[in-house]
Amino acid sequence: MALRLAASPLAISRSSPRIIAALRASSSTHSRVYFHASRNAAAATGKTAADVTEVYKAVAYKKPAPNQLHGSYHWDFERLLSVSMIPLFAASAMQGAHPITDSLLGVVVPIHCHVGFDAMITDYLHPGKVGDFGNKAFTWTLRGATVLALYGCYQFNATDIGLTELVKKAWTA
Repeated sequence: MALRLAASPLAISRSSPRIIAALRASSSTHSRVYFHASRNAAAATGKTAADVTEVYKAVAYKKPAPNQLHGSYHWDFERLLSVSMIPLFAASAMQGAHPITDSLLGVVVPIHCHVGFDAMITDYLHPGKVGDFGNKAFTWTLRGATVLALYGCYQFNATDIGLTELVKKAWTA
């Protein structure tokens, strides 16, 4: 693919007459003006400038195909998690420590945090910005942290005072 030189009037006035003539000649549909790097590389390899210019093209990030159902289910799941925390926090505040509410909070809160951080990785740390390896590293780090948080909440609820009592003690400390 040929790349056309784009030049402003200021750049044309500072350019050599040969470049100005090439730019004027490139206005026809069949003539092309190539960057100097592709011309030099073409001369060194014996290829045409058009063949070498193909090598210099930037690799574009391919977005996944849109899927309306996936986004719908994802949005519904996020809202379900958010809305389910309201009665859980209210029950914990009114009733006090209870194994069922502590267990549910130990699952819902880490999953809610996971969904939020996953949305942040999807929006701001996508493969087009940090590369495939970086995106996968962030994603798997988040998954590992979520598993550790779930395990920690389970251990804290099963062997210690529970999440509700922890919040009460931290609140009154």
